[in-house]
Amino acid sequence: MNEGPPMIPAVPLPANSHIRRPVELKLKPGWHFDTDRRAFVSEAGERVTPAADLPKRSRIVPTVPSLGSADEATLSPAERDLRRYIQVILPPGEPPERYVDAIRAWPCVEQANAGPEISLP
Repeated sequence: MNEGPPMIPAVPLPANSHIRRPVELKLKPGWHFDTDRRAFVSEAGERVTPAADLPKRSRIVPTVPSLGSADEATLSPAERDLRRYIQVILPPGEPPERYVDAIRAWPCVEQANAGPEISLP
């Protein structure tokens, strides 16, 4: 029986690391994030402005930046699906778990979760 390589325990990131865990979300079909307006916008013209639910200095970015501003009509079905994935980057010291419920309540969000714990191999 092959047991594979021995398991190496994960090592937490150093306290001074600048890597932060995001809130990862997937938008409902027909929604996108408009970076100029800092709002989620639907094909029907509905708008969700998330600033009130997030701490100052939060950033909202597409998981695949090149698809965030692309013309949806030119994208393949797989690219259109990838375009729906967004990350909310919170300021240092803000745990993503604190904001997941508020983000899930946005009418544009299909699903939202705190990003995985980050560790060194």
